[in-house]
Amino acid sequence: MAVLCCLLTMGAGLTSCSDDDSDAPLTFYSSVRLTAAEFIEADQERFSDFKTILERGNYLGMLKSYGHYTVFAPTNDAIQQYLKEHGYASLDDLPTEMCDTLSRTHIVNDKAYFTTDMGNDVSPVNMNDNYINIKADSDAVNNNALVFYVNEDSRLIQRDDSVTNGVVHVVDHVIKTSSDLLPALLEKNPNLSLFCQALLITHMADSLMKYKDETYTLDPDSAMYGNKNIQVVNSTAGDGSGQTTRTYYPLEHKWMFTAFVETDSIYNLHGIKTIDDLKAYAKSVYDEAYPEDAGKYDDDFTDRRNPLNRFISYHLMYSKGDREYWVHCTKELYATKFIISEFDPEEYYETMAPHTLMRFCCPGENEVYINRKGGPGKKNVEVRGIQVLPIKGAECSNGIYHYIDDILSYSKDVRTNVLLRRIRVDSSTLSPEFMNSGARYKYMAGERMMFGYKKGYLANFQMHNANTFVGCGNEQPGWVHYEGSGVCITGEKFDASVKLPPVPRDGTYEVRIGYSQGNDRGIAQVYLNNEACGIPVSFRILDSNAGRVEDTGDEDEDRANDKAMRNRGFMKAMDSYGSRSDSKGLRDQSNTLRRILVRQFMRADQDYWLRFRQILDGKSLYMSLDYVELCPKEVYDDPEGEDRH
Repeated sequence: MAVLCCLLTMGAGLTSCSDDDSDAPLTFYSSVRLTAAEFIEADQERFSDFKTILERGNYLGMLKSYGHYTVFAPTNDAIQQYLKEHGYASLDDLPTEMCDTLSRTHIVNDKAYFTTDMGNDVSPVNMNDNYINIKADSDAVNNNALVFYVNEDSRLIQRDDSVTNGVVHVVDHVIKTSSDLLPALLEKNPNLSLFCQALLITHMADSLMKYKDETYTLDPDSAMYGNKNIQVVNSTAGDGSGQTTRTYYPLEHKWMFTAFVETDSIYNLHGIKTIDDLKAYAKSVYDEAYPEDAGKYDDDFTDRRNPLNRFISYHLMYSKGDREYWVHCTKELYATKFIISEFDPEEYYETMAPHTLMRFCCPGENEVYINRKGGPGKKNVEVRGIQVLPIKGAECSNGIYHYIDDILSYSKDVRTNVLLRRIRVDSSTLSPEFMNSGARYKYMAGERMMFGYKKGYLANFQMHNANTFVGCGNEQPGWVHYEGSGVCITGEKFDASVKLPPVPRDGTYEVRIGYSQGNDRGIAQVYLNNEACGIPVSFRILDSNAGRVEDTGDEDEDRANDKAMRNRGFMKAMDSYGSRSDSKGLRDQSNTLRRILVRQFMRADQDYWLRFRQILDGKSLYMSLDYVELCPKEVYDDPEGEDRH
């Protein structure tokens, strides 16, 4: 049968769409003019399930309003088949986020597309920003009549029903949620069958189905690169010059994801050839890593404490990032700022497995490893870790996947050995929005700018009053900041909280912040889970009480000075980042410090929030949060002393 992908001539009665619906074809349903929503509500026998999905996704009301919509309405039989294929016992079990995704998959909200409009190079884009592809075939059983298919598998069993706000087409299968969303993208790769089976069994695929946040609105004039912007006072050199940094807001708010995936061949090398083998492997790893949960959740794969759920969730991130974004292993920062003779460039991220952490490091340019333990470069490698392969995976609207060269897990050894270290987290990784909006990696050379975020749309941050502004400055090699980036908190009596990354195991830790000082900055009282952390932190040079003195080159004297600072609750910045050309790190910069906020027992299964409350008057005073450190007692209390890296 010949596939007709050309513009289809359907006869004189079918004309192209128009903003004026008075001449729209009334091919099938023309006795009463209804909205798209009313068309669906009028036929409960066929569309009651789709109506429920639209209601739960909050799109039924939209389809009652004025506009120009194209709706592909799946029948009840189509939806029941979908539920069966995806392991849902009933429509009640379908998660709300899936109702949102399915609704958006079946709606085009900018134009009424009739079958005469679709073909050749004309493919509508649905509300998930994915193409709706229509093809026509000849039906040999019915005198070679034209049969239309949407995205290969969904047949139009009724088409071109004109409604007052667009057009409705009836389909016999739920349209694939999209080859452009991450689960479907993974499913298309035949070498990832075991990984994809685990995604479906645990229902973690459902968590990867979100994309655009329709609740987010923004004045276009305030959007990124628009004419309007917020002027944030910023003077990282501490000279009080009051230079302004232009601040832009992302035009859209999106959910984005990354998967780090093993191919079936990697599993096979470990004797894992079936999904049951993978379940058994996950159980062996996670029963040891979490002995308190062993055997309790084995039969419920959707429980976040189930071994397979933990296994697959640990492969997933809430951010979308190219391979080199996880660590700065390319470009100017790697080439000029990381003093790699002392320390590998590193970074830490929380994964989609609750309260888990992943360490990335770069022991050589363009090399990226996960959970590696060793000296700088290739020295004294104790745990090789998992390499993120330079072979490019694939990406789509809401995500990307990367191949890894061995099985990744949050094992007992990772929790108690690999991550038994000072965990230094750059502020540009504290929210997935910083990577998804480009704030972490968008190289701006010498331009002074940062990304701003609306209250309620910055994950892992809370803005406790209307005056508080939180922004993230991007890659600026000239800034006196670790990794050339920092989080700015400002506004009159600003009051903001940030969620800390999880600690890998129960124990006593020092919680520290790294920051730069300037005379245009403020003083903030800091709280950990609403308990005050000592006296307020001054981000100003003029009243600093750190007791900092320059290094002398005499090791004993410098150690004594470091100890005196620690007794005051301060530390110099690290010596492993700054200027590779002369091996001078931020430790040598007089206006960069670490403040030890608190030393206390912390649990690996608990959330911890740092809150910063400005105590000075002034609308333009701000604080610059550079990085956070979680340092275990085994490191800061080591008899040989903590290293300066």
